[in-house]
Order: sequence, then structure tokens, then C-alpha cells
Amino acid sequence: MASLSLHKVSFFLLVITFAYFSSPSAAQTKCNIRSVYQLGDSLADAGNVIRTPGASIIFRANQAPYGETFFRRPTGRFSNGRIIIDYISSAFKLSFLNAYLDRGASFSQGVNFAVAGATALNSSFWAARGIRLPTWNTPLAAQLGWFKSHLQSTCGSNCAQTLRSSSLIVMGEWGGNDYYNGFFQNKQLPEVRTYVPFVVAGIMRSIKDVIQLGATRILVPGIYPLGCLPLYLTSFPDSNANGYDQLGCLRNYNDFASYHNRYLTRSLASLQREFPNVRIVYGDYYGALLTLLRSASSFGFNQNTLLTACCGTGGRYNFNFRTVCGSASVRACSNPAQYVHWDGIHLTDEAHRHMTDIVVKDMLSRFGCTV
Repeated sequence: MASLSLHKVSFFLLVITFAYFSSPSAAQTKCNIRSVYQLGDSLADAGNVIRTPGASIIFRANQAPYGETFFRRPTGRFSNGRIIIDYISSAFKLSFLNAYLDRGASFSQGVNFAVAGATALNSSFWAARGIRLPTWNTPLAAQLGWFKSHLQSTCGSNCAQTLRSSSLIVMGEWGGNDYYNGFFQNKQLPEVRTYVPFVVAGIMRSIKDVIQLGATRILVPGIYPLGCLPLYLTSFPDSNANGYDQLGCLRNYNDFASYHNRYLTRSLASLQREFPNVRIVYGDYYGALLTLLRSASSFGFNQNTLLTACCGTGGRYNFNFRTVCGSASVRACSNPAQYVHWDGIHLTDEAHRHMTDIVVKDMLSRFGCTV
């Protein structure tokens, strides 16, 4: 598939396009990051969607067994424990980011604005293309509005200096829900592919927006290899054996995700040239997840359940839309640390930990950390 060329271009080469190399070991103690701001969807949501009036989502992250491994209770995170942004915050020796809609929470070290189901583009864009979104969709533009309101209420005229000197913005990942809604409303791959330039352009506009606010360090993750997710494997089975790669992932959907990520990295490179004093780093979530799948046993994952959800019901991939994780009758596996996939589209705490090890350690130094 087209993504093979992306695999060969390692995360390290992609990042070095935008920044400099120095020792990753110094990052955890000498970085000047004192606050982190996350925008995104369910891969990063820490409890916003469960506080959104009228929100109804398939995966019930406010119900057990979500959160059972680390927090011992559901927190609104779509995992059995921590998500990648939690590990990023820990790498900077910061506390986990609280959800913006958790009004009683502390935001002294940053805020998590991510909302499950959120799209990069506004609902009006998708409505014009015959794609329906829930009325409670909180797209990127709305989250940026929250971000600006938060800054105005907390640091006012000093915000630019705060963002410039000691903050990290995590922009996404974005696009996963934009494409998901198209695929699941019977849009074919060639048509959904035409949406990619619009989605990436929306991400670029938002990056420029936070740069104008003062941000100088921005992490922009790519999307996962969609064809390796149990939800996609169950929903779009290929009758042709050649439609699957050696891992058992759907080639066409991984090709598509790879196309989005290549388009994103080219756009980031162009934006970096426009803003040479800002560090804009691509986060290769795609490559990191494939690394876990390709070397599963070395990370402690069970090779026999590589593409199987820990929490779910039925079939080869333990995923069924009618009874998903969080439903009353659904139980999680007894050994989630041996699983990559948690509920069919989101990953386990252990998978997030290893992805962070791959993606973040060598990235932190590129945000201005010294040896």
C-alpha cells in the first residue's frame, strides 16, 4: 500500500524536517514546558463529552470498565487507563490535564479541550456533502473558541508571553471523525479522499491561529492506521485476501490514512517555512501504532489477539456495534496489558504507554529542551 513509503520514512526523519535533534534523556528534566493544551477528539478526551449536554456516543466512557486499570473508575477517557496526552504531561512532570467542562477542576498546568466525536471541519461543511453529524459536535473551531476564552479569563494580556515561553499545544489528532462519518454514511474511498485537502487546510488554519496567540511549540499528530482498527475490520471486510496486509489490516484504509498523513506532513513543512521561529512537530501516531503491531511480543502484547478488542463482544475481532464496551452486559478481558486494542477503536493504557515511548521521548527535545 502507499503507506509503505511512509513507514520507511521514520518518525525521526519526519520530525527532523521541522526541528533540531538533541538528547531525549534531557527532555524530562530541563524542558521549560509548564503548561499543555490539548485539542482533539476521543483519542484525547479526558471527560468533556460526558459533560456535554445532549451528547450520546456509542462508546460509554462514563461507565465501567473504562478507567479500571489505572484510575479504578471511569473518567471519560476512552481507554482502560491513561491516554497519550496523560503520558505527554507526565513526561514534562506535569499533572494530567483536566477536561475543560469540568468546571471545578484545576487548570494551573493546562487544559484538555478535546471532545469525543469532534471533527476538524464544521458541521456545515459536511452537511453540504450529505454527511450528517450530531448536533452536539464540538469541532476544532469551537474548541479554539474555548481555548481563547480560557486564556482571556486566566492570563489576559499576558497570554502571548505565557504561550511563547512555557507552553505546548497538542493539535489533534484531527480528521479521524471527519472521515469516519463519511465512510459510515456510505461514502466511498475515492470521494472521502477528496476531503483530505479541506481537512488538512482546516488544521493549518487552526495552527496559524494558535501561533497568532503566541504559541511557539506545537505538536500535530497524524491519524492512526484505520485499517488495523477492529471497528473498521468488522465494518468493511474485504472479500479479496489481497485486501489485507501481513498483519491482517485492511490495505485500502491504511493507504487512505497514509495519504492523509503525507498530505499533513507536507503542509506542516510549508507552514514551518512560513513561521521559522515556531517549532511545529509532526507526531507519527500511525507509525508508532504499526511498530507495536509489528513487534507485539517484544512489547509484551499477545500475538494471538493483536487485532482483537479487549472490551467488546463477538466475532474474530471481539467487536459488535450493538453491544460495545460500556454496555451493561459487556466485560473486559482479564489481561488488558497484553492487548493493543481496548474497545475496537481506542487503545489500552499499555498501548498508549508504548506509543508515547516511541513518539514522545525523541520529540520532547525538539521543543527547545537542552542537553
